[in-house]
Amino acid sequence: MKNLNVAIAVAAIDFLNCCEKRRLYEALEGLDGAEEGAALSFLEKCSYDEICRLSNRGLRKNSRAFRWKGAELARLSRAAASICRTSGIKAAHFGQKEFPPLLRQINDPPFALFYRGDISVLLGKTVSVVGTRRLTPDGKSAAREFAYKAASSGFCVVSGLAAGADGAAHQGAVDAFFDGKAPCCRTAAVLAGGVDNLFPPFHKKLAAQMIQNGGAILSECPPLVPAERWRFVQRNRIIAALSPATLVVQAPPGSGAMITADFALGYNREALFHQACFSPAAAAISNLVFKRLQAQEGAAAQRKIQSSPAVYVQDGARVISSFEEFSSLMY
Repeated sequence: MKNLNVAIAVAAIDFLNCCEKRRLYEALEGLDGAEEGAALSFLEKCSYDEICRLSNRGLRKNSRAFRWKGAELARLSRAAASICRTSGIKAAHFGQKEFPPLLRQINDPPFALFYRGDISVLLGKTVSVVGTRRLTPDGKSAAREFAYKAASSGFCVVSGLAAGADGAAHQGAVDAFFDGKAPCCRTAAVLAGGVDNLFPPFHKKLAAQMIQNGGAILSECPPLVPAERWRFVQRNRIIAALSPATLVVQAPPGSGAMITADFALGYNREALFHQACFSPAAAAISNLVFKRLQAQEGAAAQRKIQSSPAVYVQDGARVISSFEEFSSLMY
């Protein structure tokens, strides 16, 4: 990326959308064209109103807008850029060829991706695999086996590196590489915070295997940005957008995996459900969650009750039991 410091600063402004960030980036790049570092110096003194003017946002405010502090943003940008250079973290913004084409098709794409590894693994065939952290043994086997066969067949497996289904899916793709079934680790993990801070810690070895052998770890957040709760939902939209289809392995009502499935449908992509969603053990967990939600009051609990694999299947979502079935269905 031509101006990493400026790109990091713009990417970290979380009250602007992608188009607004692109306009602001172009304006700030023009400043740096005259004098190196001028853009960050400008941001240090910039007001919220000036940011809105440069990005053509209009003076709309939300809770995050009131936290605007240009000096802090400039300091974060310089520190994050230093981490990028020393840790091998690269960046690709919306207009660059490295930026995955499927992400350009959605109405709320990220302005940039910060990544370690080889992001070109996302330029071929992809499939997103998600599910609960409380995975049953048959769910773990289903996620790993599906990802193993997908990677062996030329697909990049996209997930979120979380405990449970995510980790099992990434592991399956990594195993396919080490077994000689794939020329590289055909898998990419999308994080909720910066890629300088891998979470959960017990997946650091798995992440290292992915990065060192042709896979990728990526985020729309620059380094030093923490994985706040609201960022996980934003991360889920990227997981859904990076593939023509999202497979839910197991997920109780209202889980993050169901949010990802909802994003997939919103992007006019496929949301599929593995047969493991309906195993006796998975059904028992779902029933416990369902009863807990029934005991709660409010619209949020009711929405979660309606967000379950069974409801999606009733509405026409398809159920598969293997990668072979997925492949014949989609291709």
